[in-house]
Amino acid sequence: MQVILCLPDVRARDFCKKRIAELAKTDHADVVLETLSPKSPESLKGSADRFAFADLIVMGIDNTFDGISAAQILRDADIQGDIVFFTRTKSRVFEAFDVYALHYLVDGETSLAKFDEVFRRARRRSETRTQASIVLSCAGEQRKLPVSQIYYFEVINRIVTVHYVGGTFEFYSTLSKIENSLAKKGFVRIHRSYLVAERYITGVAHGEVSLATGITLPVGGRYADNIKLSQ
Repeated sequence: MQVILCLPDVRARDFCKKRIAELAKTDHADVVLETLSPKSPESLKGSADRFAFADLIVMGIDNTFDGISAAQILRDADIQGDIVFFTRTKSRVFEAFDVYALHYLVDGETSLAKFDEVFRRARRRSETRTQASIVLSCAGEQRKLPVSQIYYFEVINRIVTVHYVGGTFEFYSTLSKIENSLAKKGFVRIHRSYLVAERYITGVAHGEVSLATGITLPVGGRYADNIKLSQ
């Protein structure tokens, strides 16, 4: 689980960092913590990609930093991670709904039990999202793709190309590794060069598989039984 603390107040930042680390240890959870000291909401515009793989963003609000506006900037950049506000400011609570916040915690009035409950809820949601997505990387670039949006994987000379809703992405791996990581998630090996999402298969004929996208892919002889079993 990746957590980013975007808190202008040092005391609040230190508290959250310590408490989340303690919870991760208690729960035997794999948590990666990053802390930021934002100067203004606008300062996040050029670094929104840092939040792309964050599962939880703990956002502050004070007289110098408008966390609501910062959260809106992240949402506008299609950042999907859960946002929890942690602030002494009570008056902005209803605005949190506008940025789809998971919770709004008032610093100094929220009990440890409530803080722990919200963090654990965020962690459970993170685990659910991870189960339904795959993270791919190459040369410092990453893609976190919903499994349901992947059409197929294609490999040529150890370069794997994933074809998904909205585009493609190349990375180094093997189809065997990808196949194992997606076991029981609705993918079928049809060829030594192709791993296909069963949900997008619309037909099988004449040694080819037709996909809902209109593309056809060859079926390798040794993989023909895989297709029969999946139908």
